[in-house]
Amino acid sequence: MNEVFNFRRFRRLFVKHTIEHYRTYLMAVAVLVGVLLLGGSFIFYMMSDPPDPGFQTAVFGSLLLIAGTLFTSTVFSDYGDKNKAIPALTLPATALEKFLVGWLYSYPIFLVVYTGAFYLALLGLSSSRHWGEGQHFHLLNLRQQEMGALFLVYSVLQAVSLFGAVFFRKLHFIKTGFTFFIALGVAIFLNTLFLKIVTGLGNVKLALPFTFFNFYIHDRFYSISLNDPGTAMLIWLVMMLVTLLIWIAAYFRLKEKQV
Repeated sequence: MNEVFNFRRFRRLFVKHTIEHYRTYLMAVAVLVGVLLLGGSFIFYMMSDPPDPGFQTAVFGSLLLIAGTLFTSTVFSDYGDKNKAIPALTLPATALEKFLVGWLYSYPIFLVVYTGAFYLALLGLSSSRHWGEGQHFHLLNLRQQEMGALFLVYSVLQAVSLFGAVFFRKLHFIKTGFTFFIALGVAIFLNTLFLKIVTGLGNVKLALPFTFFNFYIHDRFYSISLNDPGTAMLIWLVMMLVTLLIWIAAYFRLKEKQV
């Protein structure tokens, strides 16, 4: 096909994908809601005080990263199945259109569905529990500053999972996770080694890139972080650029398969 993108063809492809997979997606949503309600019920009735927004953010973020990467690793599973790979690859649509369908379901659509399910479960659980006098339940606010960092981390991990879903033929989630943690370990080692060389300090704690720099001098502990707004914005831009590059790499990997 000479055309890179045709909206009418893309719309038909999106509808076709939805019709073929909606049962699986609905079951996944039902499992997600069940996990939220079951786990949330245990947490709500074990806590004597209402869960504060900080605790809710931690739960929201943890489940988002786990469920999001797990779901993303399955969006291109047809290409690893011998019975489905040939029909999927020979389908009269461009690689970009096929990639966008998987990207839409695993990124914006998943975020909307997950957030909606989390809030519905949270509202249902909070209304079923009566707190003591003077205790008030404060609902999680998506506009808080921590949410920006959380969605940034999810964007990077979603991009990695999406690339793994295209790159590997089987066991996408396991192989992608294994490769990611190996690469993360190498990055931490190289970053720590770089800080030791630059600072000349010997007792430096393991340092993840763009995070705290922790070290000891004469048995006294020091921690340095980047709090400058300009630096924080630069880090945000770098992470988004990395995410974009991984998305592009996943697209070209899918295009390579189709060719």
